[in-house]
Amino acid sequence: MSVLMQKVCSGCNGSCQHPDNESCDKCDYRGHEKCSSCSGSGFHKCDTCDGKGQLLVFISLEVKWSTEKDDYVAQDSSGLRQEKLGKISGKEVFKDAQITVYPVMGFPDVSVAQASERLIRDHQVKYTKDSRILQQRQTIELITITRVNYTWKEKSYVYFVYGNELKVNADDYPATCCCSVM
Repeated sequence: MSVLMQKVCSGCNGSCQHPDNESCDKCDYRGHEKCSSCSGSGFHKCDTCDGKGQLLVFISLEVKWSTEKDDYVAQDSSGLRQEKLGKISGKEVFKDAQITVYPVMGFPDVSVAQASERLIRDHQVKYTKDSRILQQRQTIELITITRVNYTWKEKSYVYFVYGNELKVNADDYPATCCCSVM
C-alpha cells in the first residue's frame, strides 16, 4: 500500500516564503521539500505488502482429535491371556457418558470401583495439561469365559470359549487339523 508522505520545507517552514517575503526556491514554491526516498511523488512504498495494499495476517491453529482409552480387567483367574480380551465384547452391565464422568460407586466388585476412580483421576491428570476433554465414557462389561479341560491321547489340555463372539482359544491344541467346535 502506498502512503502519502510529505516533508515540510526546511527553508520556508512550509509557507513558500522566506522571512524577507521572498519566494522560496528550495521547495519550488510548494512548501514541501522533494523527498529523496519517494523522488518527489509524495508516496512511499510499503515494505510489508510491497505496495499492493493487501496485507494478510492469520493465526494458525492445529486441532488434533483423539480418543484415549484405558482398560482394567478384574478377576481373570481363568488362565486366558488378557490381550485376547481386547477386541471382545461382553454383556454391558454399566455405562455412563458425560462431559465428566464420576467414579462408579457401590459396584459389587470393589476392585472395579477402585479402578474406575484411578482411571478417571489418571485421565484428568494426563489429558488436561495441554488438551481439553470434551466427553468421557466408562463402560463395565461382563465377559463370559468358559474354560474347557479335556484329555486327548492320555494328555490333559485346555481351551477357552469367550465373549459374545464365542471366540475360541486353544494355545496348546495337540493337533493342527480336523477340529471343529460347535
